[in-house]
Amino acid sequence: MDMEKLKGLLNDQYDWPAEYNFKFIGNDSNRDELIMAVGAEPHHERPSKTGKYISFTFNVKCNSADEVLTIYERVSRLHGIMSL
Repeated sequence: MDMEKLKGLLNDQYDWPAEYNFKFIGNDSNRDELIMAVGAEPHHERPSKTGKYISFTFNVKCNSADEVLTIYERVSRLHGIMSL
């Protein structure tokens, strides 16, 4: 997706600063990297039925759409993490 379009959609939906929910799927081995990339502790963690994966939910107070996109950019560099 075009980043400017995504930024516009975020600005249409949120009045900054606002709490933004990030959701990711990873595993226990990349949990610490994910926390560092997001800059917050997960609000909720739930293992998959097999225990191979963990879904992570972060509630982060962001000051702008740019801040949201920066977090997604940092997480996109991590191996084995899927953004939802």
